[in-house]
Amino acid sequence: MLFMEKNRKILITGGSGMVGSQTKFGIKLGRKELDINNTSSIEKAFRKHKPDIVLHLAAMTDMMECEKYPKKAFELNVSGTENLAKVCRENNIKLVYISTCAVFDGKKKTPYIEGDTPKPLNVYGKTKLQGEIVSRIILPEVLIIRTGWLFGGGKKDKKFVKKVFDSLKTGNEVKAVSDRRGSPTYIPDLLNEIKKLIDQESKGIFHIVNTGNASYFEIAKEIKKLGKFKSKIISVKTKDLESPKLNRGKMEGLKSKNIKLRPWEKALKEYLKNLR
Repeated sequence: MLFMEKNRKILITGGSGMVGSQTKFGIKLGRKELDINNTSSIEKAFRKHKPDIVLHLAAMTDMMECEKYPKKAFELNVSGTENLAKVCRENNIKLVYISTCAVFDGKKKTPYIEGDTPKPLNVYGKTKLQGEIVSRIILPEVLIIRTGWLFGGGKKDKKFVKKVFDSLKTGNEVKAVSDRRGSPTYIPDLLNEIKKLIDQESKGIFHIVNTGNASYFEIAKEIKKLGKFKSKIISVKTKDLESPKLNRGKMEGLKSKNIKLRPWEKALKEYLKNLR
C-alpha cells in the first residue's frame, strides 16, 4: 500500500464497527482502547501507537437512537469529534472524518454534490454536520468523507441489504420503501477510495458512493433477481413503514464531482456472491 511505503501510520477509531471491521489497513481500536469522550484515553492511545493519520469512524449512527437520545448523539458525534480533533492538532496528526448523506434535507430532485448546502432534518444529520464543522475549525486540513446507504459489513452488517437477503433466503416476503432514494455504497469500495485520498494527501469534502441511486424497493428487487429468490417484494411508502418521529428527506443520494466508483448493481452482485 502506497501510504505504508511513506511510513504513515493510520489509527482507526470505531475499529470494531461495521465499517471499521472491514478495513484491511491501519490499527483498529474499539471504545475500550480509545474512548473519544475521554481526552486522556485519546492521548494514551496516541502515545502508544504514534499515528500520523486518524480515520474517525466512531459515531452514533442509528437514526432512531439519535432521536431518542439526542444528548448521547451530541456527546459522541460532536463532542467526541471535537476532543479527537484537538488532540490531533496538538500532535500534528491528520484527521479523516466520516460523515453522511443525512446532512442534507432531501428536497433536491437529484443526488447532492459536494458544493450543495447542508440542511439536516434529524438529530443524526445535525450532529454529524456539527462534527464536520468543529473538525474543520480545529483542523483546516481535515479530509471529510460523506457517504450513505452502506452494505457489505460481513458479520457486522445489520443494514438493509443484509436484512433483505436473509429474509428472501428464508422465503419471507419483504416490504421496502419506494418513495425515498439513496446511493447504495459497498464498504470495500468506500475504503479503497479512502485509501487513495489518504495517499494523495487530500483535504476538504468528498462524496464517496457507488454510481447511481435507487429506492429501497428497487434495491430489494435487484437482490431478488441476483439471488434468484421467489419471495414477494412489496412496495410501501415511508409513512407506512418507518416511525413518524424520524424526519428524513426523499433524496439521500450523493454524487461526486471528482470520484466515480463502479455502479452499485455491480458491487451488490459481488457482495451477494460472497454471502452465498
